[in-house]
Parts: sequence; structure tokens; C-alpha cells
Amino acid sequence: MGKLREANSLPETDLRQARRARRLFHWAAAALGLAAIAVAACSGADPSSTPSASATPTPTPTPRIIASLAAPSRVTASAADRRLAVSWSPVDGATGYKVAARLKNGVEPFDWSEYEADSPPYAIAERWAAMSGLEYEIRTASVNNDGQSVWSPPVAVTAPELRSASPDAVGIVSSPPYRAGDLMQVHLTIQRTFTNRSLWVWSVCDSDGQGCKLLPLIEKRSYDALVPSAARGKRMQVQVDYDKDGLSYTATAVVGVVGLEDGWGPTLPSPALPPGCDGETLASGGGAFASVDALATVLHRIESRSVAVDWDDASGGAVEPLCNSALVVTPWGRIALARPNGAVDYLDGRVPMNLDGLTSHQDSETFHTDVFRVTDVLLRRHSEDLWEMFVTHHYFTGECNRFRLSSTTILWQAGTASVSPNWRTIFDADPCMPPQGVWGMHAGGKMLTDGPDHLLIVVGDHNYEWTSQNPESHMGKLVRVAIDSGEAEFLAFGLRNPQGFARDAEGNLWETEHGPLGGDELNILEPGSNYGWPSASYGIDYTRRVSLRVWETAGKHEGFVKPRFAWVPSIGISAVIVNDERWFPLWGDDLLVSSLAGTQGSGKALFRVRRDGADVRYVERIEVGYRMRDMTQMPDGRIAVLADGGNVHFLRLSAHCDEESRRQQLIYVIGCGPLGDGAAGAPDPNADP
Repeated sequence: MGKLREANSLPETDLRQARRARRLFHWAAAALGLAAIAVAACSGADPSSTPSASATPTPTPTPRIIASLAAPSRVTASAADRRLAVSWSPVDGATGYKVAARLKNGVEPFDWSEYEADSPPYAIAERWAAMSGLEYEIRTASVNNDGQSVWSPPVAVTAPELRSASPDAVGIVSSPPYRAGDLMQVHLTIQRTFTNRSLWVWSVCDSDGQGCKLLPLIEKRSYDALVPSAARGKRMQVQVDYDKDGLSYTATAVVGVVGLEDGWGPTLPSPALPPGCDGETLASGGGAFASVDALATVLHRIESRSVAVDWDDASGGAVEPLCNSALVVTPWGRIALARPNGAVDYLDGRVPMNLDGLTSHQDSETFHTDVFRVTDVLLRRHSEDLWEMFVTHHYFTGECNRFRLSSTTILWQAGTASVSPNWRTIFDADPCMPPQGVWGMHAGGKMLTDGPDHLLIVVGDHNYEWTSQNPESHMGKLVRVAIDSGEAEFLAFGLRNPQGFARDAEGNLWETEHGPLGGDELNILEPGSNYGWPSASYGIDYTRRVSLRVWETAGKHEGFVKPRFAWVPSIGISAVIVNDERWFPLWGDDLLVSSLAGTQGSGKALFRVRRDGADVRYVERIEVGYRMRDMTQMPDGRIAVLADGGNVHFLRLSAHCDEESRRQQLIYVIGCGPLGDGAAGAPDPNADP
């Protein structure tokens, strides 16, 4: 038996080049023979005539006979020293060989991993090879120059058990399991790092720890597994093999118990709906969803159901939870309820904006009505059936456009909403702006409550850059408004176009803000602070030149409070919310940031911002494919996203999988068919969300 060759002893590129050179030699020889025949034909010689006595006889070519290629025989395999060693008897006529191996005891069939070999024996030295106590299938194939390959039957081999180690040695930590639809999801993290650490293996075992079947392998230190209700009475466990101080160890830990008699794992919490909202459930009356889609993320798989709302020919609008329905206010002030079952109710009345006066004005052809808009809506509960609704919006006075805060009440009884026609003007921002030009493009307008008597409003500069630093103007400021009197005070300066506003559990005020060309910002707003616009930005103006009236040094953001994070190129940033980890547990209290179009294709995505207090650690981009105008989280945990054009997309944890997510090794699900293929577990677009 020759010297054992390891799979990584000869670079794969060298093996391919050697085989390619051998094939080129044979092709060149054949080409020379064909060339000789062509020369003879061109000389006028008759190949069938009898040669003269002086001519050299041309030998008659002998046809090449391809012998039948046999599969390798006497295939043997062994597993030791973290390697799978394979040997076989050479095959006549073979110019090379292939070796394939896979794990045998999987819940789903594992793919074969193939390798090329010149001759036996061969060794597979991958990190997944010969893991402690696992079974493998190995087969070999003979290959000839014509591309034929014949495989041998597979042989089985079991890797020896490694030295046992405590799960604490590798820091195997699992979060409590929780329900995701009809599945239970378990999250696991390996806290310590070792050299030559092998892939770790999830397995589903019987209650006594026997009969384990493997899930697909994944080489990450953090991983999720979804287990169906069919796994009752079983348990989840994980195996990690690693090397330390020249020795090999294996650690196995139970990461979750499934199938208790009173339910197989904790469920997501029941929605704590306000009193009077109990009558509205996800199953109420006859609606229909426009579409059902899936979003694949690193930690969660998300299901998205969309509801179509009639829309205005303008930008803007906002969404806010009203019990388990989404209260939607369109850009020009119509009010609708997107129900949990996909139905849409249109309510009487609309926001008082004097739209008719704007569009019927004698100079209306010069007005930019597409930026005349509602910018935000906020609800505050007064009693079991009465809500106060605050709306920030534009108002046409007959001569100029005001940025205004108005309020009215909504009566909610037995799942039916009615809007009072008695609107009250609370606050008008200065200055009043001419309706010509692009005055309303940077409106801002997002709100938060500040105790029982005040609202916080981030007001945009409305495309008048000088106002952000002007102490006589409300534009480009964080403003605190008294609800009863309308008195306003400035808390922060230097804002451009604030699009999102959220408060975290620590009281931080997170603001998302459009930069110019580049430099969309994520800020924490603090009283007395100046955020620099128009004197500082990470971007430049849209003419792609540096304008000295805006800033002297582009892209440095010096001399003012800097953002916590910035996007370059711009993503067309819009809303921001703080995730409620009860509903998307692995996202914790991450920030979720939505986006419009952006530049260079950077927008139309949801961005998950992993933070550590006020510090940003990383940002995950989640492609959605549409412009996201506003966003909120419902009492039942769904995230409602308002898209430009009127669709409301409801996002929630998905209990389903598809082949794309399986291929990308995002989240693995046992016994789950592809999304939408009609298999068991595929969602019905009109089923209860």
C-alpha cells in the first residue's frame, strides 16, 4: 500500500492543471493525424488507389476500441485522527478517480462532497470528517479520458469516539426555546474559540438520548434551529469537536427540552391589548391579503403579508397601531384602518389641510402639491373607548403653507372606529412657506410623547437650509410642544430632514435623518445639542460639488455632535423603531431602520442595527424591494410597514422555510416544505396571520 495522501497535500489547482495537460496531449496527437490526412487530400492523391512501387505504403488506421470501464473494487474506509481514509483496487483503463463522502445519519440526506484522486489511497481531511461517533458513507469512481465515470457502491464507516469534555469547556449556551407559529425555535451560541474547531452538529434525539438524527451542519458560533410539533417527546442536543494541546475532544449538551405534556415549549407572550380591544382578533371577518412573501434574515425568518390601501398622488403618510389594526393616514389626510385579517375600512372625515384651496388656487399649476403632506400620526388613550389622535401635516392658508400640529378624537366601540370632525390646531411652526418651489421636501414631523402634557416633534428644514441654525425659526429643530397651550421650546438644533424618531428603554431619543448626497444619519438627540446642518455632513450636495455656503470641508462632520452611525451612499433613510424582543427574541432591543430608494441601489431595505446601549455594533441589511415610508410595532408583535403607494406590510415570525433559505443555511426547519409550493406547512394567503 502506497503512502497515504491527504486531501490537502497537493493543491487542487495543480491536480487540475496536470489532468488538463494530459488531455491536451492526446487532443494534439489526434489533431496531427487529422492534419496529415488533410494534406494528402489536398495533394490530389486518391486514398483508394494502388500505390506505385516507389511510393511508401500508407498504413491502414486501426479503430480505437474503448473498453468497458469498471467501478473500483475492494473499497475500504477508515476514520481516525480526524480523517477519512479510503483505499481501493486500481481499475484498468482508468486515468483518474473520484472519492465522495457524506454523513449518513441525517434527518435529511446530506449532499455528497466529491474529491479527485490520481490513484489509491486517499484521505479526506476536512474539519467535518471523522467527527466523534458519527457515521459516514464513502464511495469511489473510476474515470477515463472520455469523461466516463463509474461509481462503486457506498461503504459505511463510523468515526471513533473522542475524549469527552464538559459543555462548559466550549461555552455552549442556549436561549430558552420559544414558539414561532407551530414550531419551536432554539438559539445557541459557542462562547469560546479553539484552533481546528470542527463544525458543530445539531441533533434531534429520543427522550432517552438515543436514536439521534443530525440536522445540516453549519460553521457558525451562533445558530437557530426550528423543530416541529412532531418532535414531541424528543430533545435537542449539540455536539462540538475541537482540538486543544494536541488532543481531540468532543462536548455534547442538551439545549432544549421539547414536548412537555402541557405544551412543547414556551409560547410567545399573548398580546396585552388595551381594554376594549379584546373583540378584535386576527380571525375577525372577511378580508383578504394582497400577497404573502418571505424575508430571510440572519437570525429570524420573516413572513410578510400586505394590505392594499387607496393612495394619493403624493409622498408622505403615516401608520400607527389602533388596537390590533393599523391606523393609516394618507399623504392628503384620508384615514383608514388596515385590519388584522387583511380588510380595509375607510373612515369618515379627513385631516384639515385645505387641500381644495391649494389645488383650486389660481397659481396652483406652480405649486408642488406632491410634497404637501401628512408627516406623522400619534394616538394617546383617554379612556377605554376614546383615543386622542395627533397629526403633523401641512396647511394651506390661502397664501402660504404652514407646518401644523392638529388633534381630534377617535371613538372605538366593538371594533368599529369613528373620527370626530372637531379638529383643534395646537401648534403652527414659523415661518409660513410659499407654496412654489420644493419647500416641503424636508418636512420631518415625527412625534413622541413627553409625559402627559407635552409632545416632542422633529421638524425638518423644509429645504430652507438657513433655518436649521436660526433661533427665530422652528425649522430644523427638535421642538417640545405643550398640548394644551401650544407653547413651543427648542431642544436641539442643526437637523436637516428627520424621518424617524424613537425612544429606547434607557430614554435615548433615536432620530434618523436624510443627509444630502451621502451621509444619512442615525443620531441620539440630547437637549442643547447642535447636529451641524448645514455646516457639517458626511455627504455633499446633489450637484456633486462642494458648496461653500453649506460647509467648508466635505465629509468630516467637524465641530458639531456627530451621528452614532451614517450610511454612505445614502439609503434614503426613513422610520426607526426599537424592537420588542418578546416578539422577535433574537433581535433583542435592536433598532429597525427603514429606507426609501437611496442612491446606487442602496435603499428599499430594512436595516437591523445591533446596538450596545448607545453604541452601534453592526448593521444587517434585509432586502424588501419597496420604498418604506413609515413603520410601527403592533400590540400583537407584528411590525406594520407603510410603503409608498399605499401597501401596508405586516411582518411577523415565520414558521415556514423555502429552498433558498435552506441552501443559504439561514434557518433550518425539519419537516417543512418550500414556501408556497402547496406542501404541508405552506401558508394560505388568506389564513389568519
